[in-house]
Amino acid sequence: MNEQGFSFVEALLAVVILFFLSMSLVPLTYHMKQQLEEQKWQAHAAEVAFNGALLQQRYGEWSGVQEIEGVSYFWNFDSGSVCVTYDADLEEHELCV
Repeated sequence: MNEQGFSFVEALLAVVILFFLSMSLVPLTYHMKQQLEEQKWQAHAAEVAFNGALLQQRYGEWSGVQEIEGVSYFWNFDSGSVCVTYDADLEEHELCV
């Protein structure tokens, strides 16, 4: 640094460092967002399984469907466990409790 301010090379180096930092944070935030979405779907599936177990105990229902935030969760009560299947992110997921 001289008396007049930063040189062109110093400014260019700062821009390059900021570019690489920002480019490493973009995939990280995308991956974190994907993980949060999957955890949200799993939490909704667990909630549907709980509701399905309650419906089976109270009313004798063996299967059903519940839609939460645009995702359809299909639950089925079979031999003491509740299984929930749902299509999210172009894949079929299953949670059995």
